[in-house]
Amino acid sequence: MTFWWVTGLLLVAALAVWAITFWNRRAMRRSPLLVANSQYMDRIPSFVRAQRAARVLRVLQVGVAVFAVIAASVLSGRIASERIETPEFSSRDIVLCLDVSGSMYEYDAEILSTFAQMVDSFEGERVALSIFNSTSRTVFPLTNDYDLIKRELENGATAIDFDEFGYRLGNRDYSEEKVRQYVEFTEGTKGIADEASVVPDGLASCGQVFDRGEEDRSRSIIFATDNEVNGQPVFTLQEATQRIADRDVDLYTFYPGAYECGPQCFEELQTATEDQDGELYESSDPEAIPSIINQIQKSQAEVLGATPTVVRTDHPGIGFVLTFLSLVGILVLGWRNR
Repeated sequence: MTFWWVTGLLLVAALAVWAITFWNRRAMRRSPLLVANSQYMDRIPSFVRAQRAARVLRVLQVGVAVFAVIAASVLSGRIASERIETPEFSSRDIVLCLDVSGSMYEYDAEILSTFAQMVDSFEGERVALSIFNSTSRTVFPLTNDYDLIKRELENGATAIDFDEFGYRLGNRDYSEEKVRQYVEFTEGTKGIADEASVVPDGLASCGQVFDRGEEDRSRSIIFATDNEVNGQPVFTLQEATQRIADRDVDLYTFYPGAYECGPQCFEELQTATEDQDGELYESSDPEAIPSIINQIQKSQAEVLGATPTVVRTDHPGIGFVLTFLSLVGILVLGWRNR
């Protein structure tokens, strides 16, 4: 509500008018006029019904009048919604690059879910999703088809929320449909037997998703991994981040903490990211991911020199309809009570 104080003032004024009217009526109240031999009227059915109807009408009139004052006050206060738009973001390309090895499923699910909720605020940005384990798969290429993006991200968030280690050990039980969703989503990411989480090659593959190299666009990768490599990558992590930087791609790395690897995994990831002027975010709490995504949004706005603009949209419909119906109600009741 934009002018909430106007609503407050109108309600206070209405209350004051009611109080003054109430006390004036008490002061001006006259003694009742006694009429002889009228006691029998209380036993006449039509008279009793008329009295009851008059009382009901008075109560309704007061109730509708109070409702009308409240509705008009709300309408005067301007019900409005606000959203922040950053026009410069329309030339932004974002690749979600997710390590889908078993230790990352909680974080991947939260990242996909968070981005699915953000899609409705996008205006022109293109998004792609690439996932990797021992090999990589592009779930969908860069596109601004937001219906497709939201559908794929929501489906991915549901599918990847699967504890593969627990399932294989018999500690977690899933329905056949849930297993099928997980297998279909991660299909193509286990192309090399006895290898997993080949992080450098996964990142290098994500860098290949960008197209329109001749256009002046902002390009960024949101890279989520615990950097616990179990295999023989073609690239080193430094070589992979260098390839990303050579294509003028900004790197935002999310590190959830060590699973089995020691501090060297984090140190390697931090060095490789920051050496290319990338930013690294660390949190072992999947619930922290939405706030981290917001930090990345702010950081990108600063890099682009974008100026966020507050767009305010009025929603007078509800207040107007309620006020109109209240006035109609007052007129109808007044006519009925004449």
